[in-house]
Amino acid sequence: MVNNILIFRTDRIGDLLYTCPALLTIKNNLSNAQITLIASKKNFACAKSLQIFDKVDLFPQKNLLSKIKFIYHLSKLKFDYIFIFDGKKRSIISSIFIKSRYKVAIITEKKLNRIWNFFKIKFINNKKENLINLFQESLNHCQINKKITNFDFLKNKNDNRFNSRIKIKNYLHIHLDEKWFTNLYIKTYTEINPSYDDMADFINQLSKNYDILITTGLIDFQLIDNLKNKFFIRETDNIYYRKNLDKFIYFVYKPTFDDLISILNNAQILIACHGAITHAANSFDIQIIDIIDENKKSWYSRYTYYLKNYKPIYRSKFSKIQKNLISQLSH
Repeated sequence: MVNNILIFRTDRIGDLLYTCPALLTIKNNLSNAQITLIASKKNFACAKSLQIFDKVDLFPQKNLLSKIKFIYHLSKLKFDYIFIFDGKKRSIISSIFIKSRYKVAIITEKKLNRIWNFFKIKFINNKKENLINLFQESLNHCQINKKITNFDFLKNKNDNRFNSRIKIKNYLHIHLDEKWFTNLYIKTYTEINPSYDDMADFINQLSKNYDILITTGLIDFQLIDNLKNKFFIRETDNIYYRKNLDKFIYFVYKPTFDDLISILNNAQILIACHGAITHAANSFDIQIIDIIDENKKSWYSRYTYYLKNYKPIYRSKFSKIQKNLISQLSH
Protein backbone atom coordinates (compact mmCIF):
# COMPACT_ATOMS: atom_id res chain seq x y z
CA MET A 1 0.00 0.00 0.00
CA VAL A 2 1.29 3.46 -0.94
CA ASN A 3 1.48 6.16 1.75
CA ASN A 4 0.81 9.48 0.02
CA ILE A 5 2.26 12.46 1.85
CA LEU A 6 1.69 16.14 1.09
CA ILE A 7 4.09 18.77 2.45
CA PHE A 8 3.54 22.53 2.34
CA ARG A 9 6.81 24.49 2.45
CA THR A 10 6.02 27.63 0.44
CA ASP A 11 8.75 29.85 1.84
CA ARG A 12 12.56 30.05 1.52
CA ILE A 13 15.40 27.63 0.81
CA GLY A 14 16.66 27.71 4.39
CA ASP A 15 13.19 26.82 5.70
CA LEU A 16 13.10 23.86 3.34
CA LEU A 17 16.59 22.66 4.29
CA TYR A 18 16.05 22.51 8.04
CA THR A 19 12.79 20.62 7.40
CA CYS A 20 14.46 17.96 5.23
CA PRO A 21 15.72 15.74 8.10
CA ALA A 22 12.10 15.40 9.29
CA LEU A 23 10.90 14.72 5.75
CA LEU A 24 13.53 12.03 5.24
CA THR A 25 12.60 10.45 8.58
CA ILE A 26 8.99 10.27 7.35
CA LYS A 27 10.05 8.85 4.01
CA ASN A 28 12.39 6.25 5.52
CA ASN A 29 9.89 5.01 8.10
CA LEU A 30 6.67 4.78 6.11
CA SER A 31 6.40 1.91 3.67
CA ASN A 32 6.05 2.94 0.01
CA ALA A 33 6.09 6.64 0.91
CA GLN A 34 5.34 9.01 -1.96
CA ILE A 35 6.03 12.64 -1.03
CA THR A 36 4.56 15.61 -2.89
CA LEU A 37 6.02 18.99 -1.92
CA ILE A 38 4.18 22.26 -2.49
CA ALA A 39 6.99 24.78 -2.93
CA SER A 40 7.40 28.51 -3.50
CA LYS A 41 9.14 30.30 -6.33
CA LYS A 42 12.09 30.85 -3.97
CA ASN A 43 12.71 27.20 -3.10
CA PHE A 44 11.20 25.33 -6.09
CA ALA A 45 14.46 24.80 -8.01
CA CYS A 46 16.31 23.73 -4.86
CA ALA A 47 13.53 21.28 -3.95
CA LYS A 48 13.68 19.70 -7.40
CA SER A 49 17.46 19.25 -7.17
CA LEU A 50 17.44 17.60 -3.72
CA GLN A 51 16.19 14.27 -5.12
CA ILE A 52 14.05 13.71 -2.02
CA PHE A 53 10.56 14.33 -3.35
CA ASP A 54 8.54 12.24 -5.77
CA LYS A 55 6.80 15.36 -7.03
CA VAL A 56 7.33 19.10 -6.53
CA ASP A 57 4.51 21.53 -7.37
CA LEU A 58 4.78 25.32 -7.40
CA PHE A 59 2.09 27.12 -5.42
CA PRO A 60 0.59 29.78 -7.73
CA GLN A 61 1.88 33.26 -6.95
CA LYS A 62 -0.45 35.47 -8.97
CA ASN A 63 -4.19 35.61 -9.52
CA LEU A 64 -6.92 34.09 -7.39
CA LEU A 65 -8.28 31.96 -10.22
CA SER A 66 -4.99 30.09 -10.64
CA LYS A 67 -4.93 29.39 -6.89
CA ILE A 68 -8.50 28.09 -6.95
CA LYS A 69 -7.67 25.79 -9.88
CA PHE A 70 -4.58 24.55 -8.06
CA ILE A 71 -6.51 23.75 -4.87
CA TYR A 72 -9.27 22.12 -6.92
CA HIS A 73 -6.70 19.82 -8.54
CA LEU A 74 -5.32 18.83 -5.12
CA SER A 75 -8.84 18.21 -3.80
CA LYS A 76 -9.25 15.42 -6.36
CA LEU A 77 -6.31 13.55 -4.83
CA LYS A 78 -6.23 11.43 -1.68
CA PHE A 79 -3.43 11.75 0.84
CA ASP A 80 -2.68 9.85 4.01
CA TYR A 81 -0.67 12.62 5.68
CA ILE A 82 -0.58 16.40 5.21
CA PHE A 83 2.14 18.41 6.96
CA ILE A 84 1.76 22.20 6.78
CA PHE A 85 5.29 23.06 7.85
CA ASP A 86 5.26 26.61 6.47
CA GLY A 87 2.34 27.61 8.75
CA LYS A 88 0.93 29.94 6.11
CA LYS A 89 -2.79 30.67 5.93
CA ARG A 90 -2.89 29.90 2.20
CA SER A 91 -1.50 26.44 2.90
CA ILE A 92 -3.91 25.79 5.78
CA ILE A 93 -6.88 26.95 3.69
CA SER A 94 -5.74 24.72 0.83
CA SER A 95 -5.52 21.71 3.14
CA ILE A 96 -9.16 22.11 4.19
CA PHE A 97 -10.27 20.95 0.74
CA ILE A 98 -7.88 17.99 0.53
CA LYS A 99 -8.73 14.53 1.87
CA SER A 100 -6.26 13.08 4.35
CA ARG A 101 -6.18 10.83 7.40
CA TYR A 102 -3.85 13.17 9.29
CA LYS A 103 -3.37 16.92 8.97
CA VAL A 104 -0.80 18.82 11.02
CA ALA A 105 0.08 22.54 10.87
CA ILE A 106 2.85 24.35 12.72
CA ILE A 107 1.54 27.88 13.30
CA THR A 108 2.16 31.03 15.33
CA GLU A 109 -1.41 32.39 15.43
CA LYS A 110 -3.29 30.73 18.30
CA LYS A 111 -6.64 31.92 16.92
CA LEU A 112 -6.31 29.47 14.02
CA ASN A 113 -6.52 26.61 16.50
CA ARG A 114 -9.87 27.88 17.77
CA ILE A 115 -11.41 28.90 14.44
CA TRP A 116 -10.38 25.95 12.30
CA ASN A 117 -10.38 23.08 14.76
CA PHE A 118 -13.61 22.01 13.07
CA PHE A 119 -11.56 20.92 10.05
CA LYS A 120 -9.68 18.31 12.10
CA ILE A 121 -6.28 19.91 11.67
CA LYS A 122 -3.82 19.40 14.51
CA PHE A 123 -2.26 22.78 15.26
CA ILE A 124 1.15 22.94 16.93
CA ASN A 125 2.21 26.27 18.40
CA ASN A 126 5.35 27.48 16.62
CA LYS A 127 6.49 29.59 19.58
CA LYS A 128 6.99 26.77 22.04
CA GLU A 129 10.53 25.56 21.38
CA ASN A 130 13.10 24.66 18.74
CA LEU A 131 11.84 23.62 15.34
CA ILE A 132 13.21 20.06 15.39
CA ASN A 133 11.10 19.31 18.47
CA LEU A 134 8.04 20.76 16.74
CA PHE A 135 8.67 18.58 13.70
CA GLN A 136 9.06 15.61 16.04
CA GLU A 137 5.73 16.41 17.68
CA SER A 138 4.15 16.55 14.22
CA LEU A 139 5.48 13.09 13.35
CA ASN A 140 4.40 11.64 16.70
CA HIS A 141 0.86 12.94 16.22
CA CYS A 142 0.74 10.99 12.96
CA GLN A 143 1.91 7.79 14.70
CA ILE A 144 5.36 8.05 13.09
CA ASN A 145 7.20 7.45 16.33
CA LYS A 146 10.73 7.65 14.98
CA LYS A 147 13.41 10.07 16.14
CA ILE A 148 14.37 12.60 13.49
CA THR A 149 17.81 11.92 12.05
CA ASN A 150 19.45 12.50 8.63
CA PHE A 151 20.94 15.89 9.58
CA ASP A 152 23.76 15.38 7.09
CA PHE A 153 21.37 14.59 4.22
CA LEU A 154 23.17 16.76 1.64
CA LYS A 155 26.12 14.36 1.72
CA ASN A 156 23.95 11.97 -0.28
CA LYS A 157 23.03 14.52 -2.94
CA ASN A 158 24.67 14.21 -6.35
CA ASP A 159 27.56 16.68 -6.54
CA ASN A 160 27.56 18.82 -9.69
CA ARG A 161 31.38 18.97 -9.32
CA PHE A 162 31.55 22.75 -9.44
CA ASN A 163 34.34 22.47 -6.86
CA SER A 164 36.54 20.78 -9.46
CA ARG A 165 36.87 24.21 -11.08
CA ILE A 166 38.57 25.53 -7.92
CA LYS A 167 42.26 24.69 -7.44
CA ILE A 168 42.22 24.68 -3.65
CA LYS A 169 40.68 22.56 -0.88
CA ASN A 170 40.15 22.94 2.87
CA TYR A 171 39.60 26.64 2.40
CA LEU A 172 37.97 29.31 4.50
CA HIS A 173 34.62 30.02 2.83
CA ILE A 174 33.13 33.52 3.22
CA HIS A 175 29.60 33.96 1.93
CA LEU A 176 29.27 37.67 1.17
CA ASP A 177 25.63 38.46 0.40
CA GLU A 178 23.21 41.34 0.96
CA LYS A 179 22.75 40.38 4.63
CA TRP A 180 26.03 42.13 5.47
CA PHE A 181 24.27 45.43 4.66
CA THR A 182 21.29 46.69 6.66
CA ASN A 183 20.01 48.87 3.82
CA LEU A 184 19.71 45.72 1.66
CA TYR A 185 18.42 43.39 4.39
CA ILE A 186 16.62 44.08 7.70
CA LYS A 187 17.02 47.76 8.50
CA THR A 188 16.45 47.29 12.24
CA TYR A 189 19.45 44.94 12.52
CA THR A 190 22.84 46.17 13.72
CA GLU A 191 24.93 47.58 10.86
CA ILE A 192 27.96 45.70 9.53
CA ASN A 193 28.35 47.47 6.17
CA PRO A 194 32.01 46.77 5.27
CA SER A 195 33.69 49.13 2.83
CA TYR A 196 35.91 47.90 -0.01
CA ASP A 197 39.07 48.84 1.93
CA ASP A 198 37.75 47.07 5.05
CA MET A 199 37.03 43.86 3.16
CA ALA A 200 40.29 43.92 1.18
CA ASP A 201 42.28 44.34 4.41
CA PHE A 202 40.29 41.52 6.08
CA ILE A 203 40.87 39.13 3.18
CA ASN A 204 44.57 39.94 3.05
CA GLN A 205 44.97 39.29 6.77
CA LEU A 206 43.13 35.97 6.61
CA SER A 207 45.14 34.86 3.57
CA LYS A 208 48.28 34.75 5.69
CA ASN A 209 46.94 31.49 7.17
CA TYR A 210 44.20 30.28 4.84
CA ASP A 211 43.32 29.70 1.25
CA ILE A 212 40.04 31.58 0.85
CA LEU A 213 36.94 31.18 -1.26
CA ILE A 214 34.34 33.96 -1.35
CA THR A 215 30.84 33.47 -2.75
CA THR A 216 28.09 36.01 -3.35
CA GLY A 217 24.31 35.93 -3.20
CA LEU A 218 22.09 36.88 -6.13
CA ILE A 219 21.83 40.60 -5.30
CA ASP A 220 24.45 42.98 -6.65
CA PHE A 221 25.88 45.82 -4.57
CA GLN A 222 28.88 48.14 -4.81
CA LEU A 223 31.29 46.07 -2.74
CA ILE A 224 30.83 43.10 -5.08
CA ASP A 225 31.59 45.25 -8.13
CA ASN A 226 34.66 46.73 -6.44
CA LEU A 227 36.05 43.32 -5.53
CA LYS A 228 35.55 42.02 -9.06
CA ASN A 229 37.08 45.07 -10.71
CA LYS A 230 39.82 46.08 -8.27
CA PHE A 231 40.87 43.10 -6.19
CA PHE A 232 40.55 39.99 -8.34
CA ILE A 233 41.59 38.75 -11.78
CA ARG A 234 38.83 37.22 -13.88
CA GLU A 235 39.36 33.54 -14.72
CA THR A 236 35.98 32.49 -16.19
CA ASP A 237 32.48 33.94 -16.47
CA ASN A 238 31.86 33.86 -12.72
CA ILE A 239 35.17 32.74 -11.17
CA TYR A 240 37.84 35.26 -10.14
CA TYR A 241 41.10 34.73 -8.28
CA ARG A 242 44.08 36.37 -6.62
CA LYS A 243 47.30 34.94 -5.20
CA ASN A 244 48.87 36.29 -2.02
CA LEU A 245 52.31 34.69 -1.65
CA ASP A 246 51.55 30.94 -1.38
CA LYS A 247 47.80 31.36 -0.69
CA PHE A 248 45.00 31.47 -3.25
CA ILE A 249 41.85 33.55 -2.94
CA TYR A 250 38.91 32.63 -5.16
CA PHE A 251 35.78 34.67 -5.74
CA VAL A 252 32.65 33.00 -7.19
CA TYR A 253 30.02 35.41 -8.46
CA LYS A 254 26.37 34.34 -8.11
CA PRO A 255 26.82 30.57 -7.81
CA THR A 256 23.70 28.40 -7.97
CA PHE A 257 22.65 26.64 -4.80
CA ASP A 258 23.95 23.37 -6.24
CA ASP A 259 27.28 25.14 -6.82
CA LEU A 260 27.31 26.26 -3.18
CA ILE A 261 26.72 22.70 -1.95
CA SER A 262 29.64 21.51 -4.07
CA ILE A 263 31.82 24.33 -2.72
CA LEU A 264 30.88 23.44 0.88
CA ASN A 265 32.04 19.88 0.21
CA ASN A 266 35.65 21.11 0.17
CA ALA A 267 35.44 23.86 2.78
CA GLN A 268 37.01 23.84 6.24
CA ILE A 269 35.27 26.86 7.79
CA LEU A 270 32.21 28.87 6.77
CA ILE A 271 31.65 32.51 7.72
CA ALA A 272 28.19 33.80 6.77
CA CYS A 273 25.27 35.89 7.92
CA HIS A 274 22.61 33.35 8.85
CA GLY A 275 20.74 31.84 5.91
CA ALA A 276 20.23 28.74 3.80
CA ILE A 277 23.98 28.23 3.45
CA THR A 278 24.28 27.92 7.25
CA HIS A 279 21.93 24.93 7.21
CA ALA A 280 23.54 23.43 4.12
CA ALA A 281 26.98 23.54 5.78
CA ASN A 282 25.73 21.30 8.59
CA SER A 283 25.83 18.29 6.22
CA PHE A 284 29.61 18.58 5.97
CA ASP A 285 32.49 18.56 8.43
CA ILE A 286 32.72 22.35 8.59
CA GLN A 287 33.12 24.84 11.40
CA ILE A 288 30.17 27.25 11.04
CA ILE A 289 30.62 30.85 12.17
CA ASP A 290 27.18 32.40 11.95
CA ILE A 291 26.72 36.18 12.11
CA ILE A 292 23.38 36.97 13.79
CA ASP A 293 21.70 39.92 15.47
CA GLU A 294 22.11 39.81 19.26
CA ASN A 295 18.57 41.08 19.85
CA LYS A 296 17.24 38.03 17.97
CA LYS A 297 19.54 35.38 19.46
CA SER A 298 16.66 33.49 21.12
CA TRP A 299 14.76 33.41 17.83
CA TYR A 300 17.81 32.17 15.92
CA SER A 301 18.51 29.48 18.51
CA ARG A 302 15.22 27.78 17.63
CA TYR A 303 16.51 27.30 14.07
CA THR A 304 20.13 26.46 14.86
CA TYR A 305 19.56 24.05 17.77
CA TYR A 306 20.51 20.99 15.71
CA LEU A 307 23.62 22.41 14.01
CA LYS A 308 26.93 20.82 14.93
CA ASN A 309 30.31 22.61 15.12
CA TYR A 310 28.36 25.86 15.26
CA LYS A 311 29.38 29.21 16.74
CA PRO A 312 27.30 32.40 16.52
CA ILE A 313 28.85 35.86 16.67
CA TYR A 314 26.83 39.05 16.93
CA ARG A 315 26.39 41.70 14.30
CA SER A 316 28.41 44.88 14.90
CA LYS A 317 30.43 47.39 12.95
CA PHE A 318 32.72 45.55 10.58
CA SER A 319 35.89 46.65 12.36
CA LYS A 320 34.74 44.83 15.52
CA ILE A 321 33.64 41.71 13.63
CA GLN A 322 36.95 41.67 11.74
CA LYS A 323 38.95 41.80 14.98
CA ASN A 324 36.76 39.10 16.55
CA LEU A 325 37.04 36.74 13.57
CA ILE A 326 40.79 37.16 13.12
CA SER A 327 41.29 36.49 16.83
CA GLN A 328 39.19 33.28 16.68
CA LEU A 329 40.74 32.01 13.47
CA SER A 330 44.30 32.59 14.61
CA HIS A 331 43.96 30.08 17.48
